[in-house]
Amino acid sequence: MALDQAILDDIAEKIAGGLRMLGGVKDEAQSQVKAVVTGVLQDLDVVTGERMEVAEAMLEKTRARIEELESRIAELEARLKQAGK
Repeated sequence: MALDQAILDDIAEKIAGGLRMLGGVKDEAQSQVKAVVTGVLQDLDVVTGERMEVAEAMLEKTRARIEELESRIAELEARLKQAGK
């Protein structure tokens, strides 16, 4: 018995509709999971990658400044030692 093309088209349309619905469910589930994970990470006060990069840049700048100041202090101490002689 041959299947009518209209029946095959109807079946294909129903399958496609089901797949679209599953895609929507998947997107909604991903959105909900992301919201839950984001909330948990905020509650745990976890630092984001972007904030960590900013903190690392500030730390590097501070380290460089400390090295510069240590060098200046050593130079001033040497001058004082020379002036005291």
